[in-house]
Amino acid sequence: MTSQSFASAQGRIRYDVQGAGAPVILVHGTPSSSFVWQKVAPRLAGHWQVITYDLAGYGDSDKYGAQDVRLRAQAHVLAELIAHLGLKRPNLVGHDFGAAIVLGAHLVEDVPAASLTIIDGVTLNPWGTPYSLLVRANVGVFQALPAYVHEAMLAAHLRSAVSRVLDDATLQALLAPWTGDIGQAAYYRQVAQYDHDFTGYLETLYPRTKAPTQILWGAEDRWIAPETAPRLQALIPGARLSYLPDAGHFAMLDTPNLVVERIAAFLDQAG
Repeated sequence: MTSQSFASAQGRIRYDVQGAGAPVILVHGTPSSSFVWQKVAPRLAGHWQVITYDLAGYGDSDKYGAQDVRLRAQAHVLAELIAHLGLKRPNLVGHDFGAAIVLGAHLVEDVPAASLTIIDGVTLNPWGTPYSLLVRANVGVFQALPAYVHEAMLAAHLRSAVSRVLDDATLQALLAPWTGDIGQAAYYRQVAQYDHDFTGYLETLYPRTKAPTQILWGAEDRWIAPETAPRLQALIPGARLSYLPDAGHFAMLDTPNLVVERIAAFLDQAG
C-alpha cells in the first residue's frame, strides 16, 4: 500500500492505493476517516485496485478555517482525485456522507462510474442525528467546550454508530482526527456546513443515474433508519437493495466480511 497526497481545491488530500485491477474508490462519511475501511480495503485489493482517502477537513487531510467542506465541495474534490489518478470509469463506494459525495461526483461533476455502491447513505432530506443537529444549531456553544467534554460527548455519539461494543483501539482511532485544537475546530466546522440544499438537489437527479447501483443498509442502523433505503431505491433506476443483518450505521466496522462479500459480488456482476 502506498500513501500519497495531492493538492485539491480544498487543500492537501491524503490517499492510499493498494492492489491492482479495475479501480474501486471507497469514500468514508462523517464523523470518520478512511480508517473505517481498514478491514474492507485490503480484502478487496486482492482483486481490484482500491483507493481510500480522507475527505477535505477529515482524517490526515488538510484542515483549516476558511475550508469549504460541504458535500458539493467534497464531490468536486473526489472528481479532482479521479482526474489526478487518471481513472476513466472507477467503481465508487460511498458510506454516510460519502454516498452523497459519490452520487454528487457522478450526477453533478459528470464523473463516469462503472458502478455505484451506497452504504447507509446520507442521501435524502431530512438527515442528521439528533445529536449532530443539536450541535449544528448551537455550534458556537459546542466550539467553546473544554477538550475533555468534547471528546467524551463525541465518543458517546460514535458508540451509537455500531451495533456492537466499540473496542478502545477502534474508538480512539475514530476520535483521533477530531482531537487537539485543529481537530476539535474541524469537527464543528464540518457540522456547521451540513449541506441539506445539496442533498435536496441530488434527489431531483437520482432518476438520471445510469451506472449500476446497489444499496446496502445496516439492519440495526440507529443513525439513519433502515426504512430510508427503499425510498432511495425507488428514485434510482434499477437499484438493488439488501440489508446487512447485525450491522449498525458503521456497517464496515460491525460486519466487515459481509460488506466485502456484497461489494465484491456486485463488482463481479457489474464488471
